[in-house]
Amino acid sequence: MGYYTLLIPLGVLALLALVLRWASSLDTDKAHRKDYGLLREVAKVPSSTAARVVETQLRQAGVSATTVPAEDGDGLRILVFPSDEAVAIDVLLTNPS
Repeated sequence: MGYYTLLIPLGVLALLALVLRWASSLDTDKAHRKDYGLLREVAKVPSSTAARVVETQLRQAGVSATTVPAEDGDGLRILVFPSDEAVAIDVLLTNPS
């Protein structure tokens, strides 16, 4: 009976270690990404000042835009709806700032 009282907790710990190892090998990168639904990235800029310039250009063209932090933490992403994506890209390519 003495061995069983030691083996059962060790078995539970081993099972827990296997489950934790399996869980840590999963693609957790997806879990940390923010999902912005249908929005599409049309530009990535280094600063909030640059983001305001891009948003102003898009607003003047009738395109609504949203600015969010970049996933890598370096800069900001400008997002638009898919229906506005082609217009937004055209505006940004013809009016570079």
